[in-house]
Amino acid sequence: MNKSDLVNSLSKDLKWSKAKTERVLDAFFGLVSEHILKKKKLNLSKFGVFTVKHRASRSGRNPKTGEGLILPPKDYVHFKPSKSLIDSINR
Repeated sequence: MNKSDLVNSLSKDLKWSKAKTERVLDAFFGLVSEHILKKKKLNLSKFGVFTVKHRASRSGRNPKTGEGLILPPKDYVHFKPSKSLIDSINR
């Protein structure tokens, strides 16, 4: 499912126009992104937890040339699904 599929599905369920649904979805994604950037953690009950994690620099290899290189450290977003989401997937 991509964003347009999600907008179409939500607009049918909520009986909203696609434009209104897309604005609400964009606002939601913006709020989630803002909160994760500021607080480093977002807990959505019965769905999961988004956290920011740090990956230290490490050595890597260019698969095309085989040349060794150093990958820089970086932060990334990690998602841990809730137990109820995992249970519903495994039913």
